[in-house]
Amino acid sequence: IPERAPRSDFALSTMARLTLLALSLGLAAGKDLYSCDYGYDLEVTIGEEKAACGAEIPYSSAHYIASPVIAAGELPVDDDSLYVMAMVDPDAPSADDPSMAEVRHYLVGNINSTIMASGRFDANLVDELTPFKNPSPPEGSGYHRYTQLVYKQPAGKIEFEPLDNSVIIGWSVADFAAQYGLGDPVASQMFTTQYECSEYNTQCGGGVNAEAPICCNQNPSYYPDAQCFKQNDYYYQCLETCPDEDNWDCNNK
Repeated sequence: IPERAPRSDFALSTMARLTLLALSLGLAAGKDLYSCDYGYDLEVTIGEEKAACGAEIPYSSAHYIASPVIAAGELPVDDDSLYVMAMVDPDAPSADDPSMAEVRHYLVGNINSTIMASGRFDANLVDELTPFKNPSPPEGSGYHRYTQLVYKQPAGKIEFEPLDNSVIIGWSVADFAAQYGLGDPVASQMFTTQYECSEYNTQCGGGVNAEAPICCNQNPSYYPDAQCFKQNDYYYQCLETCPDEDNWDCNNK
């Protein structure tokens, strides 16, 4: 049997760097970024519902709320520190085929301790990098996880680069954290929800064809003039009129 050649210093140093990287990402500990494995439990409220590490939140709450409350919960906030909060869907368009993951549903930076404790992110008081976009799992795609992650900013205020919020699919919160040296999340939470039809609220579902909308209720007594309007590549909505907001395609033509 030929004698194995000794590893070079370069190979050893590369292995060491990779090991340190794995440890810094929590991979060596087998942590799941999209579960509740990181840090303290956040207190997340969706309408009248409380998120509880994978517990289901009804679609009627998750899809139609104006904004969630994502509070520090068990996280002991530091008065001199600032925080980043990210909410992502890693199961787009489905858990079996996460080819569009992650979907960036909410991203806020430079959150001070008082605001982090309250969980209400006023866009005038924080850097709202991506405004909240409601969970919108496609019809028939099963349950999706919606994970909330909080990172402690390592050195005070960060000048974040603007993000293109017309494209929220195919994002990576881990890459974002690495870009700004955020390290591991210091707190986390997660809930699940799946598409459900409502007689009063019609929806095309995420990632469907806007030219052939599938509204969940075609009963003419509800939204008889509904059309499918596109907000972004993942979010379509059956409505009677175009929303009066610039981030919908129908307002940007």
